[in-house]
Amino acid sequence: MKSFFVTGTDTGVGKTVISTGLSSFFSIRKKIMVGVMKPFETGYKRLKKGIYLQDSFSLKKASGSMDSLEIICPYAFKEPLAPEPASKFDRVTIKLAMLDKIYKEMLTRHDIVIVEGAGGILVPIKKGFFFADLIKRWDIPVLIVARLGLGTINHMLLTAQYLQSKEIKIIGVILNDIDGIKTKATQTNPSLLKRYLKVPILGIFPHIKGFPEKRLNRELLAATVAKHIDTETILKSP
Repeated sequence: MKSFFVTGTDTGVGKTVISTGLSSFFSIRKKIMVGVMKPFETGYKRLKKGIYLQDSFSLKKASGSMDSLEIICPYAFKEPLAPEPASKFDRVTIKLAMLDKIYKEMLTRHDIVIVEGAGGILVPIKKGFFFADLIKRWDIPVLIVARLGLGTINHMLLTAQYLQSKEIKIIGVILNDIDGIKTKATQTNPSLLKRYLKVPILGIFPHIKGFPEKRLNRELLAATVAKHIDTETILKSP
């Protein structure tokens, strides 16, 4: 049984796209029982039937998990903010011990558990406690998602160096082609990052037109991951 944490260099870099892609691949192509967890989701939509947790619902569907959304996402907040201020608006006290219990129980029920963060590693969860601290607390290796285009070099190197300073294991980096637009930055960033990073680049996830706005397609995601991402390195990571 193993797990890994999907973090990003920033918000909007495609953590959920990669997390759902890997969940689809492992569950469909490898026949692995996948557990998914999004400890915090903020900025939910309110519908007639209740609240809609877009990221958590996508993870559940992609993985085929039978866990309830309440287990997959223990904390959902209305405001699209970091968990610390979002929880204050909702007058909710975040209990780390509860998260610990859910995570440990997931490890016993699944072959692999994919945990998706929110924003980056220094997004505050509660006063003085950040996502990097949660990763360290759970002793869970990290997969970093970064945009392929302009601006990724600085954010990627800072994220990797901070995690390494905390002695957190980094499995590797996946570059996400969010826009699907070829520029000099998208052409040169992969080789430049290979030069300066001390961790492997596991692939470039291509732009899928209309995703994730359109209906989630597990087979398409699994096929895309199989073609473009080094999944064996992820599975072999201790």
